[in-house]
Amino acid sequence: MSELSFDAPVWHHGKALRKGYTTGSCATAAAKVAALMVLRQHLIHQVSIVTPSGVTLCLNVESPHIEGQQAIAAIRKDGGDDVDATHGMLIFARVTLNDSGEITLTGGEGIGTVTRKGVGLPLGSAAINRTPRHTIESAVREAIGPARGADVEIFAPEGEARAQKTYNSRLGILGGISIIGTTGIVTPMSEESWKRSLSLELEIKRASGLTRVILVPGNHGERFVREQMGVDTQTVVTMRNFVGYMIEAAVRLLALRHISGPPGAGRG
Repeated sequence: MSELSFDAPVWHHGKALRKGYTTGSCATAAAKVAALMVLRQHLIHQVSIVTPSGVTLCLNVESPHIEGQQAIAAIRKDGGDDVDATHGMLIFARVTLNDSGEITLTGGEGIGTVTRKGVGLPLGSAAINRTPRHTIESAVREAIGPARGADVEIFAPEGEARAQKTYNSRLGILGGISIIGTTGIVTPMSEESWKRSLSLELEIKRASGLTRVILVPGNHGERFVREQMGVDTQTVVTMRNFVGYMIEAAVRLLALRHISGPPGAGRG
């Protein structure tokens, strides 16, 4: 994706929607600029990164701070016109240089912890997905060179509160947000992003040992099967508007039990 295509809006129902960038891009940029600051020993107020999709982002740095061989910097998440629970929050990185030659990456305050199998990360690890892990480590390595080592901590003071408005608890990610993004760019109204998050829930159900699930249209459907049918919501997965896709995924990954919901449940 070129810079021009990033600047070009996404059209949805005749309305131009602005693209944004992911928590993964924020963490990568924050880690890179913190590494550069501790090396150069002066504050930096703007940093550029290249996202996995090839887009170059030039981002403003907030709260830069240097103390000896450690530096901290933050990037404010901008989801464009796809305003999710993390929009507007600060993603921080703390980088401490050492002589180990290795780069270690951890999650601090406000970054969720993986408590269930199925998300592709080790149990007990920070919820920093594979692509952001790679981009963070690569950006820091580029900044510090081949010989030095660094301890990198990603943290988000608002993360635990913001995570309550996400799917994280359903996915077994507790205590904070996830650092995510396969392309580094947020595309408003992206069906693929919705599908990935919904099918990930099926993967987690399978990894937990479930062999059957109940698919429901949305929140009303989930409430219906819980209150009217006495169903354990651990077996329930919402489909939103992706009925065909979710049925196919459930058949492929599990044994689909049935689809349920009150008349007119929709996606609410």
